[in-house]
Amino acid sequence: MGKIIRRTLTALLIVILALSAAIVGAVIKPYTATGEDYANEVESQDIAKLRARDKAIKKATKEAGVYLKTYSRSVNNELTDDEVTAITSNAWQLVSEPKYSSKIVKGSDETSIIIWTATVEVNVDDSEIQSWIKRDDKDKSTIIEQTREAQKSAEENERKIEDLREKYNRATSQAERDRIIKQMNDADRDFLANQKNEEGLKLHYAEDYYGAIKCYREALKFKPNWDWAYNNIGCAYNNLKQYEKAIQNLNKVIELNPNYEKAYTNRGNSYNYLGQNELAIQDYTKAIKLNPNEDMPYNNRGVAYKNLQQYELAIQDFNKAIKLNPNFDLAYNNRGVIYKNLQKYELAIKDFNKAITFNPNFEKAYYNRGVSYKNLQQYKLAIQDFNKAIELYPNYQSAYFERGCIYCDLGQYERAIKDYNKAIQLNPNYTEAYYNRGTVYAEDLKQYERAIQDYNKAIQLNPNWDYAYYNRGLNYGNLGQHERAIQDYNKAIQLNPNYFKAYTNRGISYYYLGQNERAIQDFDKAIQLNPNGAYIYNSRGFVYYIMKKYDLALKDVNKALQLNTNFAECYDTRGCIYLAMKNYDKALTDFNKTLQLNPNMGETYYNRGKCYKELGDEEKAQADFAKAKELGYDG
Repeated sequence: MGKIIRRTLTALLIVILALSAAIVGAVIKPYTATGEDYANEVESQDIAKLRARDKAIKKATKEAGVYLKTYSRSVNNELTDDEVTAITSNAWQLVSEPKYSSKIVKGSDETSIIIWTATVEVNVDDSEIQSWIKRDDKDKSTIIEQTREAQKSAEENERKIEDLREKYNRATSQAERDRIIKQMNDADRDFLANQKNEEGLKLHYAEDYYGAIKCYREALKFKPNWDWAYNNIGCAYNNLKQYEKAIQNLNKVIELNPNYEKAYTNRGNSYNYLGQNELAIQDYTKAIKLNPNEDMPYNNRGVAYKNLQQYELAIQDFNKAIKLNPNFDLAYNNRGVIYKNLQKYELAIKDFNKAITFNPNFEKAYYNRGVSYKNLQQYKLAIQDFNKAIELYPNYQSAYFERGCIYCDLGQYERAIKDYNKAIQLNPNYTEAYYNRGTVYAEDLKQYERAIQDYNKAIQLNPNWDYAYYNRGLNYGNLGQHERAIQDYNKAIQLNPNYFKAYTNRGISYYYLGQNERAIQDFDKAIQLNPNGAYIYNSRGFVYYIMKKYDLALKDVNKALQLNTNFAECYDTRGCIYLAMKNYDKALTDFNKTLQLNPNMGETYYNRGKCYKELGDEEKAQADFAKAKELGYDG
């Protein structure tokens, strides 16, 4: 066993020194402490030295924790004792190799023991407070629990070895001593397992999850079938998004210890991430049954219920989590998300306010509150929240996207495109960002070619998005490429047979291609799907007018005006029909109404001029022809 111990001691020092070398450019407060341990003639001196080092580090980090607690209060981010312990236990770095000294002391029974003293200097960077605050709450909970379990295991091991030493000193036979020596060797192996596990926790904290898994597996070599090590492996695989591997290891935990409630919570998280919400709920329910006073399983089960749109059950769980932990920022945020989904924006904002009160750096709460303000059209407040979310997390792609949507609504199209660009830069597969940017290029900037490029990308990423095909079809239509437009409308209709807008615009493209009968068929279908669409009746009426079916045309246009009395284009269509029927007075009345509603329609001025000409008012006719030409229409 001596070789194993010496190799382990060397490996631990190498890893610890390597971690300390990674700290660059930070203003860090050093802490020096000493620790002592001893070994008699049957114990390993290497293990005694390692135990002394471990005690010294724990003293130094405890002193650092006192400082960090005070410091956190001074920057208005006061941490709980559990949080301080989690940071100091996992973020410390050795400045240099420990310094050892030893002395030999005679025991009462003439035996000799060697007392080892280790002196260490460690650093704990106070900037770890900000790093901690930005962590996901589930990750914080996991680290706190892992740290608590590590301390508990270390304390149990220390009590065990002290108890065995006393038993060894009282032993009266060699057989009894041999049995105790074996137990001491086992305790030493448990200690080494703890050391490897703690090394893994430090790497887990540093987000080196593969390194952490390696350490946890090395811990299992010293302590096979250690349920906690398998649990930690499962947590690391969850963080790596390798959920099937996480489940395999958590299954092993539950096999070894069916009453380990944390394993059920962690496996529930794996199922949750995989979208297997029913299985997740079963595991969270089991964890709650084993420990009804733990807040996180209620919160996580609430998330699973939310994913299943079982909102009442979700709210009940978030309520319970908040009752157990009135400062539970994540539970307030999650309950707020449900209220947001239910369009109860005032209640949602109240919960997001609460989450932000307890965690002023909770970027998701700012984002969600921003979305709520956006839905209430309180754009100034929404932009402030998205700005804050981005300040806290500069890579928050959804915050850029939502802020871009607001700028679009405000008519600030260049700023909208800038935000969509940033969202796409952060996530080149952000389908909605391409779609929205394409819409700005098309509808607001009239840059149809660029719009088509964005719709192409959106369709590449989501080949079954009917809206994207429809909008690309509109842009092909705007460019006069009606055959290509029809292909896109066909695809949109294939994906969504009730897409009345696609039938309407396909009908318009057929009209431009001179296929009026096919256009009428599409308008008929669109009206069947949407009997109250004034635009559709007007479009069909116009095609009937082109086909010289004036009675049918007037019937459709009148229906459109019945549905929308301020439809300028519809008055224009009816005026054209009356003009063709040589009913100049009625035509003139409709053209006047058209221009009253929209004074920038050049073709309407031209047609009104024709009416005046037919009615013998040459002066008004020429004035209208001139105005039409000024607006870009020359007959």
